Formats: sequence, structure tokens, C-alpha cells
Amino acid sequence: MNFEELQKAWQSQDAATKVAVDTGLLLKMVRRDQRQFRATIFWRDVREVGVSFLLALYFSYQGVRAHNWTFVLVGFACLGVGTFMVVDRLLQRRKQTTATDPLKACIESSLSQVRHQIWLLRNVFWWYLLPIAAALGISIGYSLWHAEKSGLSLVISAGLCLLFIALLYWGIYWVNQFAVRKDLEPRRQDLETLLASLSENPQ
Repeated sequence: MNFEELQKAWQSQDAATKVAVDTGLLLKMVRRDQRQFRATIFWRDVREVGVSFLLALYFSYQGVRAHNWTFVLVGFACLGVGTFMVVDRLLQRRKQTTATDPLKACIESSLSQVRHQIWLLRNVFWWYLLPIAAALGISIGYSLWHAEKSGLSLVISAGLCLLFIALLYWGIYWVNQFAVRKDLEPRRQDLETLLASLSENPQ
């Protein structure tokens, strides 16, 4: 029996029979689910932070080499995003439960983590997309302003750049919102229901 099955069994019973559910087993399942969720988030953050720092190095190097300050600006934006994720992870680690915490504390901790991830993904435009988009916009505008092209070719180049960035950012935003709807919101609702059931029928 996995965590979801045990949780459904717990929620499907009436108040008189819920006492028969092994809270020790439920605690074990909650902790296992919590570890899996943390591992998923950790490796996602490792990839995101790694890419952010690599992009920061790349754009900074290209900016210094080409004497183009706007590339360095894009590098700083990427560095800012990666730093934000590292700091956020360090702050969230302080809220993790220990092996001796009771079932209710573990569920509350899991719920807090899920809610935080929902907040991050719902606001991904502000802390992730917007800083890099602003830096890229300045860089593209600066490059087009100093380009040798003029007239219609310049307008077409600017339009294609803007279209590409808009589609890319829409795709990133959509993927994040899909993850909230498909995985995080159902997980949050399940944990809230489990926590409410536990509060109504303390073991």
C-alpha cells in the first residue's frame, strides 16, 4: 500500500473506524512521500541553478570579450535568478521536520512545502522570467540600435526577436502553471484533507 492508497483509506472511513488505521504506518508513508517530494524539488533546483550560473558565466564572458555591457547585464540577471533560488532553498531547509516529529507536524511541514512551491511557480514571471526578459530586452534593443541594418530589415529583426522571446516565455510560464494544476494543487488538497481528518480524529 502506497501513501496515496493509505491516505484514501484513512479519509474514506467514518470517525468510529478511523482509529483502526495504523498511525505509525501513516507517519512512515508521509515521511517517505515528503522525502521523495524534497528530492524532486532539490534536483529541479540543482538543474535550474546550474543553468543560471552557466548562463551568467557565458553572457558575462561574451560581454567582456565584446565590450558589450548589455551582455554583462544579462549575465547578472541570470546570476540573480540562481542566487534567489539558492537563498530560497536555504531558508526553506530551516523549516524541515526531524525524525522525531509527530505525524501532524510532518503533514503540516509537507503542506507548507507544497504551498511554497505553488507560490513560487504561480509567481515565476516576477522572480524568474521578468528579470531576464528585461535584461534581454535592453540587450536586444541596444544591439538593434547599433546594427548596420535599417528600415524594414531592422523592424523584421526586432519583431522576430520579440516573437521568439514571447513564445519561449509563454511556454515556460505554461509549463509551470500546468505543474501547479496537475501535481501541486491535488497534493495540497490531499494534505489539507488529511490534516483536517487528523485534527478531527486525533490518534
